[in-house]
Amino acid sequence: MQYAWDHGISCILTDKLDAYTPSSAKPENNIVLINLKWHNPSEIAFQMAHELGHVINHDEGILYFSSFSNKSKYERMANLEALKILIPIYLSEVDTYADNSVMPFMENFGIPKRLEDDVVNAFRTNVSN
Repeated sequence: MQYAWDHGISCILTDKLDAYTPSSAKPENNIVLINLKWHNPSEIAFQMAHELGHVINHDEGILYFSSFSNKSKYERMANLEALKILIPIYLSEVDTYADNSVMPFMENFGIPKRLEDDVVNAFRTNVSN
């Protein structure tokens, strides 16, 4: 939430949606809608960062989170932006980071296994800076 606030992005957090209604973003309005009732609560933080990624990237249209979607350029770039948002938060909260495993980070934020290579690369970039 602090990241959104710092970047002038409005967040609507709701528990009024169905458990399978995805979170969404409307980048041209600098707004994200986060479904707090999502059927897999561990994914909510990643969904929020992903939707913020759409706004930061100035993607077009209304975009919906899909745990199965990584095919479009928009979705991939939103995933990468989400990692840029979450990794510094994670590193500030853990005592030690074992560079041989990103799984605790991925499990903590409900990040899909298919993004493991992207997560490893993002950690290399963040930890080396």
